[in-house]
Amino acid sequence: MRQRELFSTKTVQIAMTEYSKHIEILPNVHLVRGENAARFPEANTMLIDDEILTLVDAGSSLKNISSTLRDLNHEISDIQRIVLTHFHIDHKGYAADIQKIADCELICHPLAEEGVRTFQGLVELYGIEGHKYYDTWYAYISLRFGHVMGNYNVTGTLTDGKPISCGENDLIPIHLPGHTIDHTCFGINDLDTIFLTDIDLTNFGPWYGNKASDIEDFKKSVERVIDLQPKVGISSHLVDPVTNDIDERLRKFRGIFDEREKRILDNISNGIDTIDKLSQKPNIYPRIPRDVYFVFEMFMLEKHIEILKKDGMVVEENGHFKIEKS
Repeated sequence: MRQRELFSTKTVQIAMTEYSKHIEILPNVHLVRGENAARFPEANTMLIDDEILTLVDAGSSLKNISSTLRDLNHEISDIQRIVLTHFHIDHKGYAADIQKIADCELICHPLAEEGVRTFQGLVELYGIEGHKYYDTWYAYISLRFGHVMGNYNVTGTLTDGKPISCGENDLIPIHLPGHTIDHTCFGINDLDTIFLTDIDLTNFGPWYGNKASDIEDFKKSVERVIDLQPKVGISSHLVDPVTNDIDERLRKFRGIFDEREKRILDNISNGIDTIDKLSQKPNIYPRIPRDVYFVFEMFMLEKHIEILKKDGMVVEENGHFKIEKS
């Protein structure tokens, strides 16, 4: 394998100023940025321009993916493989559309294969069917994400720790659940540079707003990344890779779980003592931009309450929560 060089700080600063559609992180390894500074409902994509032209996730706009490919003397029909980090709509994204053009492989984690294959499988993993905001959510998805409502042709699954060779570059799957059951990060050739996916190091913090999410697993996954001591962390929702103070950034991200728990306990102490009441005074989101986000807020609140009850910190009486006094 050739000697690898990390991009310079100067390169990152230029990229931030110009907000180019893509940057080269390692030789032949490119970050394709999502629109809107990669904020949801956009997400970054990785392109490995190697013997097997490989896309990791497909959530960046087709415009940005196509533009990057053209800059590298390729087109969408040249893509040979798509590897998905997890089943979420902003990550499987345009994979089905790309497959129609490129007839390429599509690989995902076996735990959520059905969530990739079908829209109904995705709905079941979200756990959203029957929720009082389901119709609002469905209308939003239909309007904004019509491309994820069809079927995807999954051709294979990945194995935790087993490298996926692209030629001179390898992707090393690291199963780090919590965000979802299948959430997988990827070391690029080694574990110095990791595509952290939705351990995304954003100021918003961890997201675990559906059935296939688990707070305790998420905490353990962040702690595992801290133990791996990567030098570069590539987020799905930050414009640039994190190269400075990555350990501190990971610990701050991990600490947001505790900040939210404290906020929930404070609100319960002040009589905001049901899921409905707590969701109306957002404890996870700083604000609710549209009704569909109440679904995610309520899921995350329920997961926190479940842990607080298990730990004996909160009790529920007649549908109301109260702080358990020692």
